[in-house]
Amino acid sequence: MIRVYLVRHGIAAEPSAGTPDDSRPLTAMGRRRFRRASRAFARRNEPLTHLFTSPLVRAVQTAEILARSLRRDEVGILEELRSGAPAEAVVSALSKRAKDGEAIALVGHDPQMTRLVALLAQLDAGDAARVQFRKGAILRIDVDALPPKKSEPRWHQKPRSRAFAQGLPLAKKPTAAPPSTARR
Repeated sequence: MIRVYLVRHGIAAEPSAGTPDDSRPLTAMGRRRFRRASRAFARRNEPLTHLFTSPLVRAVQTAEILARSLRRDEVGILEELRSGAPAEAVVSALSKRAKDGEAIALVGHDPQMTRLVALLAQLDAGDAARVQFRKGAILRIDVDALPPKKSEPRWHQKPRSRAFAQGLPLAKKPTAAPPSTARR
């Protein structure tokens, strides 16, 4: 089994005309909030074998905060985590690096992170559309291999409250609208 931790970067500066998207840093609130979330994660005492990040500044800063909380020295850059790359490319790159029994954290961007959740957790289209992967959130999915044949979503951490909840962060299923009572 491989433990995969998906981490969406913290709150970043808004895009502006003078700053390229790749260079947008975390905001002070984004750093502060993710620092608290990463410390809560560190208290779970779930050691990592590898920590990979997108090369974009906001993801690198998020990964560095996580590394400090976990007392890790190394953060690897994984080009496939670059914003806009397909989730399948990330899984393919990981399959060459991951071994059974390892724990790997990936820091990246949405919508790629949400697509990775759907791919690794083997969600159908309806459930995949309900994934709510917020900035600064962390979640754990255990997989038998990459790509997975079997997977088990374990928990997710809510970025604001830092609380841990079982399973995936899914929005509630919409309920059918009651039949109309209006007369025609």
